[in-house]
Amino acid sequence: MFYPLAVTNTAAHPPTAEQETEALRGRIAELEALLKSQKDLEAVLGQREELYRTVIESLAEGLLITNADSRVIYANSRVQEITGYANDEIIGAISYQLLTPKEHWPVMEQRLKDRMSGKTEYYEHEIFRKDGTRHWISVKATPYRNSQGEIIGTVGALSCIQQQKSLEMANEYLRDEIRSELNFGNIIGGSPALKKVLEQIKVVAPTQANVLVLGESGTGKELVARAIHDLSERKNKPLVRVNCASIPKELFESEFFGHVRGAFTGAIKDRVGRFELADKGTLFLDEIGEIPPDLQSKLLRVLQEGQFERLGEDRTRTVNVRLVAATNRDLLAEAKAGRFRLDLYYRLSVFPMEIPPLRERREDIGPLAEHFVAQSVKRLGIVRPRLTNANVRELEGYDWPGNVRELQNVIERALILSRNHRLQFELGSGTARFGTIVPASGPQPHTEGDLSLEDLKSQEKEVTQRALQQAHGKIYGASGAAALLGLKPTTLASRLKRYGLQRADFK
Repeated sequence: MFYPLAVTNTAAHPPTAEQETEALRGRIAELEALLKSQKDLEAVLGQREELYRTVIESLAEGLLITNADSRVIYANSRVQEITGYANDEIIGAISYQLLTPKEHWPVMEQRLKDRMSGKTEYYEHEIFRKDGTRHWISVKATPYRNSQGEIIGTVGALSCIQQQKSLEMANEYLRDEIRSELNFGNIIGGSPALKKVLEQIKVVAPTQANVLVLGESGTGKELVARAIHDLSERKNKPLVRVNCASIPKELFESEFFGHVRGAFTGAIKDRVGRFELADKGTLFLDEIGEIPPDLQSKLLRVLQEGQFERLGEDRTRTVNVRLVAATNRDLLAEAKAGRFRLDLYYRLSVFPMEIPPLRERREDIGPLAEHFVAQSVKRLGIVRPRLTNANVRELEGYDWPGNVRELQNVIERALILSRNHRLQFELGSGTARFGTIVPASGPQPHTEGDLSLEDLKSQEKEVTQRALQQAHGKIYGASGAAALLGLKPTTLASRLKRYGLQRADFK
């Protein structure tokens, strides 16, 4: 209650000394009460500020707050540890100009523009510390708004990943060293069974011997053929591949030896055969057990004498070709049964090599899975999820009837369907796991062993449609289709264009 120092109509009734004293006491009491409430408020605010500061300073991540121009207005002590700069050196500086070389500024300026348009971004980045050393960090950059809802700056959460990057680079260096020494390309793994194969490649590659590669479908027989070629004296000459299972019976001779114009209906011009193309190099005949019996004698002749004639031509041609053949059949049993020439079998199998199935080299599953994850995320344009130890154990517990090819397809499908950077595998059941994105009705996908690239594209389109339906055509934001799929919005927009999908159709 406020007590006035004077009363109305003072001219008629001037206040007494007692009244003035009472009014003054009331005002003093009021001021004391107001002062106490202000002190109480300051104490509470001070405690909250101290609490907030304690929490922020105890974070494992660096917290960097910048304004709309990327000028630093706050940095916690973890930022100072990561960068090596003192607080007074950081505050007021333009963050990317302080921490990145000048050639990276345009990229950082574009990121700032994206942020000021409302985009949150995760990325890995190498900074320069105060002492001049390079340091890898991961960054989550989030825009923040004022009370009017306007974006006025960025909150950056910085995590040190220097040790992780060092291990990755060391691991990649060791892999490169091994590959460069043995030149085995994409043959990945370190199991005893695979090491035996690699030793055989080293032994036979420098020779001119024909090689017969045996193994189940999907074990990587073509990679072995490439490694043999790359380690041979013929490495600078062509490696020509022929899939015998895909050639119609009536076209085998033309495919192998070529033809001249008019040799048969549809032969409108001369054609060079695969043996001629592979002259001085290596010819890889995949699924050689599919060659028709009437052509096997001509194949034997060119292997023994290096001579052949194009279809429809009398001229004899000479070639110098090294042959690497592959099959998933028991060719010796086929020969004894009269379905394959025995003399051709012996000519082919000068040096037989058997590629073990994936179930017999489980130690290679983890490295292969990591390789396929890295390979697929580049092609699909998605954020790379983490392949956990539990993921690897799950993969190692499966028998892989489709071998390495099946593993590659399972990994790629899991990446397409991944949510929140988590991988879930479908192992042999034939039913994809979509998380909260429910697959549309219709034919079920093939099992992984039969899954083709077209199947994967169809599934990718289907999952994209389901995500758009759930998001009601929205792409951006936490509830948008891009977030549901774990993709960048720009990547999803490109995918919509590729598949001819319109956002408006899902609103």
